[in-house]
Amino acid sequence: MSLLTPWRHEIRALIPRGFLRRDQGDGLFVSDFPRHCPEMEIENSLKQAGYAVEIRDGLAFIDGNLEKYRAMTAGISFGNVQPEDKNLYLFSLAWDVAKRDVPLERQPMDLLRLTLKCLDQGDEDALIRLLPPRLALLQRQGLPLPSDAGRMILFHLWKGDRNAD
Repeated sequence: MSLLTPWRHEIRALIPRGFLRRDQGDGLFVSDFPRHCPEMEIENSLKQAGYAVEIRDGLAFIDGNLEKYRAMTAGISFGNVQPEDKNLYLFSLAWDVAKRDVPLERQPMDLLRLTLKCLDQGDEDALIRLLPPRLALLQRQGLPLPSDAGRMILFHLWKGDRNAD
């Protein structure tokens, strides 16, 4: 099961009409519910449930707020991950980042979102391609690394997130 599955189910329950998809841009989810239900009740319900909502051009871009992310990352455990040959590089990258133990509020949220979306679609190759240069840039700039992204990847490798939800 993907780490985003509970959020997807919770959001879907709050949106009576319209689509809900993984955002291809900077956010986590996108929905066209404002086109079907223009009243503010849905937006307010999402915000009360811990989601940040931005409405533009008839679309709602939905992400978790900091506390929602904190609740998600607090529940991540990855047991005794045994890397396979095919994911050894991703495992070692994730392990190195996860052991940094940076407080959530100091982590780059864009990399947490990127990690969640790649894991949700089962695209480990995208993570192998996209994360290392961004992590290297953060290190060169002396900025904190997204340790929770490493923990998310380890959870994915341990739980077999690639299975259908």
